[in-house]
Amino acid sequence: MARSLSLIYGLLSLALAEPGWPSTSFQTGEWQPPCLSLNKTGDTDPGYLFIGVRKYKQGGNAPTIFDNNGNMVWQGPHGENMDFKVQKLFGRDVITYWDAQPDIRVLGYGSTHVLDTSYQEIFTVTLNDDFRTASGKIFDSYIDGHEHYITPQNTMLVSAVNFTQTNTSHLRRGRPDMWVIDSLFYEIDIKTNQILFKWDALEHIPISKTRLDLKGGKNLTDAWDAYHINSVTPTRYGYLVNFRHIFSAFYINKNGSVRWELSGDSENGGDFESHNVKFEWQHDIRVYNESDESLVLSLMNNDAMENQDKGPSRGLVVYVDLVNKKAWRTHELTDPTDIVVSATQGSLQFLPYTETEHMLLGYGSIPKLKEYDADGNVVLRGQFGNNPFEANAYRIFKFPWRAHPHWDPVLVVNQTTEYTTDAYMSWNGATEYDNWAILSAPSKTSLLQEEKVLLVHERTGFETHVQLDNVNAKFIFAVAREGEKILAKSPIVEYSACFIPRGQKSLRGFEKDEWDYI
Repeated sequence: MARSLSLIYGLLSLALAEPGWPSTSFQTGEWQPPCLSLNKTGDTDPGYLFIGVRKYKQGGNAPTIFDNNGNMVWQGPHGENMDFKVQKLFGRDVITYWDAQPDIRVLGYGSTHVLDTSYQEIFTVTLNDDFRTASGKIFDSYIDGHEHYITPQNTMLVSAVNFTQTNTSHLRRGRPDMWVIDSLFYEIDIKTNQILFKWDALEHIPISKTRLDLKGGKNLTDAWDAYHINSVTPTRYGYLVNFRHIFSAFYINKNGSVRWELSGDSENGGDFESHNVKFEWQHDIRVYNESDESLVLSLMNNDAMENQDKGPSRGLVVYVDLVNKKAWRTHELTDPTDIVVSATQGSLQFLPYTETEHMLLGYGSIPKLKEYDADGNVVLRGQFGNNPFEANAYRIFKFPWRAHPHWDPVLVVNQTTEYTTDAYMSWNGATEYDNWAILSAPSKTSLLQEEKVLLVHERTGFETHVQLDNVNAKFIFAVAREGEKILAKSPIVEYSACFIPRGQKSLRGFEKDEWDYI
């Protein structure tokens, strides 16, 4: 595996107290995201990288935005999270992510959070229905982390799993009362959490279509995961649903019936004659350019169930001829210089800049990302961990994003010598400011017209560090600016490095109450 990542951006400090991939740490907050190492080999699309970091050290597991140089821009609440992205709701940009309480055999049961461009949570989408869990616990919401998708109708599609019993005696080693993990999806009204549509795989797709070996199922905690839903996309006449353990995507009509099946496995049937279309254990199937005659699909072909499988995992773009029932591959994204085998998770995104036709591949359980141009050449390689046990991300996206946080910037000062002080400034989540100004204030409640600019410094990454020397001020604060326009100000802090004894140039030998303020 290639280890030469030549351009490492956004490192303010490397915390190597624990072995493994380095973290980035800051003076202004307890954020500790993994270092995002980026290697640019061509022109890349603009935008921010949205990575729901999982399985990392404490302080690093969180939905996290990075810029195109690898600097952290925003880190959200710490904890289990998945599918962090920008979506449109009522015509406006929002960010969404799922978080949950873990449970036996599943990622957990949880809610989807919808935040506006100030990071205010404007909706919390929950799912309540008749569910049985492996642990027997009752949860406030039963959304499964694999999918939450805002439709053009401003509803949300979510995936769910239910532990139930069914008759599999017609299968080899089957049982009449076998425990299985059933896959479902729902359409939910975002404002009210009302269920608008429910679909159950066990009711519509023969369980014999699974490609997963039949095992377990004698008890609830050993239920057989025959379907494994992991993406749902709205379509013209219904929904497109991906089932990892069937190697197929199914077009579901709005009445719940199956319209057609596209299989990545020739032995599994399906309704299309395939030309160079093969996929196994796949993720993130999406629909583009749908008409009555054809459509385009994108997907992450894991081609692996275990890390030791041969793979390689790669992105696929497939053209589907609906009239003649044929499908063929138009793009296959793979990097011969760095073969990746991703046993779980993953995503393929058409980047939202149609003139470039770039595509972003997230490698799921392997903490890597790659941006490809329209010709399939790698123009960006990214890495934020060494292996699946150290860090991963269910999906990775790149989006334009403009945000003005509803909280204040932070200023922290640390006196380093008798005459100098280090000042650190950050504004978690802000995208539009380009410089900082540090101002003096005669009191902690001073008015704007009483303040005086002491220093101006360009923004440098997430946290900007400046050194203050012999500053004549008792109280100071920082303002984030765009040019000379003030966007927000930090709380006023007491600045003590400017206190020196009357007539002296040294603090040595004097008590604080002997000092004069100059």
